[in-house]
Amino acid sequence: MVALLSQNPTYTNVQISPDGRFISAVVNINNKTALGIIERKNFKMVNAIRFPGREEIGGYFWANNERLVIKMAEIMPWKQEPSYYGELFAINWDSSKASLIYGYRAGEMQTGSHIKKKEATKGWAEIVSVMPDNEEQILISSTPWSEGGDRLAELMLLDIYTGKMRKVGHSPVPYADFIADQDGALKLAVGVDKGDNTLVYRFNDKVKDWEQVPASNFGERFSAIGLDESGDSVYVLDDYGQDKTGLFKLKLADFSYKEIFTDKNVDIAHFEHTKNDNRIFALKLDDGLPTYVLLSDKYAEAQVFKDLLATFPGNALTITSKTSNEQFWVVAIYSDINAGSYFLFDKKNSSMTKLFDRMPALAKAKLATTEAIAFKSFDDTQIHGYFTAGKGNSANKPLIVNVHGGPHFVRDSWGFDREVQLLATAGYSVLQLNYRGSWGYGLKHQEAGYLQWGDAIQQDIIAGTRWAIDSGKAKAGNVCIMGGSFGGYSAVQSAVLAPDLYKCAVAVAGIYDLTLMKEEGDIPTRTFGVAYLDNVLGKDDAVIQHISPVNHVEKLQAALFIAHGKKDKRAPLEHATRLKAALDKAGKQYQWLEFDDETHGFYSPENRSVYYKQLLDFVGQHLTL
Repeated sequence: MVALLSQNPTYTNVQISPDGRFISAVVNINNKTALGIIERKNFKMVNAIRFPGREEIGGYFWANNERLVIKMAEIMPWKQEPSYYGELFAINWDSSKASLIYGYRAGEMQTGSHIKKKEATKGWAEIVSVMPDNEEQILISSTPWSEGGDRLAELMLLDIYTGKMRKVGHSPVPYADFIADQDGALKLAVGVDKGDNTLVYRFNDKVKDWEQVPASNFGERFSAIGLDESGDSVYVLDDYGQDKTGLFKLKLADFSYKEIFTDKNVDIAHFEHTKNDNRIFALKLDDGLPTYVLLSDKYAEAQVFKDLLATFPGNALTITSKTSNEQFWVVAIYSDINAGSYFLFDKKNSSMTKLFDRMPALAKAKLATTEAIAFKSFDDTQIHGYFTAGKGNSANKPLIVNVHGGPHFVRDSWGFDREVQLLATAGYSVLQLNYRGSWGYGLKHQEAGYLQWGDAIQQDIIAGTRWAIDSGKAKAGNVCIMGGSFGGYSAVQSAVLAPDLYKCAVAVAGIYDLTLMKEEGDIPTRTFGVAYLDNVLGKDDAVIQHISPVNHVEKLQAALFIAHGKKDKRAPLEHATRLKAALDKAGKQYQWLEFDDETHGFYSPENRSVYYKQLLDFVGQHLTL
């Protein structure tokens, strides 16, 4: 299973062209991506669009029946993971009229190259509107490069054939997301100031400029997701006047707010929208296993989606694309035991054809199922999570507590997880916890984790471990803990706080000296980064040092495995080296794994395989199967 689970997905981002002639998919070939173009009628590949050298296929979309716009990613020599540097590339399905239409290299001359390049722009492009009725232009935001990414974006009409741009507006706020209609008319901008406060602006057509929406008119977690049918109101995910994040409608004329739907147990996890005009028709809820709320049946997508839910029970699903005449639809599904599959639905003939599995080699593997769980923590706070029983039903009931990162604005959800399957198929049960501070269970649950990184959050994790033991899902003395990023911090911190509970701890890309967080890494470089850290971590240096596990390694009894990428900007390697130095000083033994070419986590299949093998060997030394 190590070899199978280490691989990157073979097929991702499957779409259909507007006229239905072609099916496209990002295909991983020898760890390099290509965009495969397949004739729908005979399922024959007619082209594979590849970039030379270090360039990779990122996100893409069909701009019209012949032309695709691609976000270009690039692999630098010093790291494995491709990064997006803002460049957009346009090309016809047959590789004709290839053009780098936006980016820092668009002005370069390439001798002997068939790629035509345009005026250079040192900035990041993000798609604001694909403008489906305009086959030659799209609306983008163009943000000039800066260390913190906080410069104001310009709104540009970009010609997808010539690369010519025309400025049509500007952003009123840094880090902005925009809402525009299908014709490219600007409606709303949402950004963040240096105090980590959300700012919302309406575009006033009368004065042709932005007008700020009063902060009293919306909540803490405002996120605009699309226009209503009239175009006069914006659908928003928010917690205005309530704890859970629900669906609201903001009327642009007078800023009035109306609640549309809120679940009593969980925040809205995701939404489904129509493909041409971005109308919201369904909401996804992750209250244990995923469920869906259909808001309307008037759209073709809503009708098809309802049928798909009946066709694929027990799966999460989304519609990736459809044809202009609404006959053909590409559907993506996944589950706890399915890494993902793509299907082509022919609405006219009521037929369903399987296209691809994301990870074909896993299609016949016997994977472990995941169940939703809940328990009362040390102070009677309700904590939710997931339990995956290890294969083999060992009487020794070895358990690994796998802690998610974040810790805020992140949660564990039901679905395929390669690390969970690696461990469960090897015989280890896996417990995942949405401790206080996690996203998904309301603002109170999330904010309960603020200033509690080293205390109440860890006590939730410890309480969850003891719950698993008391409920017979695990055996005392046969438990390990692991995690990445904040989860790596938790693996060490929980083992410090409950030294008799865990036999071993695995810390990946973790933060171990919290005083370092405000000095190093990519969070402090952002204009709102320090304010965010002050809000969630606090300003008391003595407290921050006290909850930094690097200062308490003498309390550790668990065996420790530390893994880190040398190019990590979120949790710089110095976190691990400081922990290593403290362990050496205290005479503690540990296992060390460092990758020279990885960032925050392990992207390369080869590196992932090395880590997985060492992970299984390590837990195998300390847990009894």
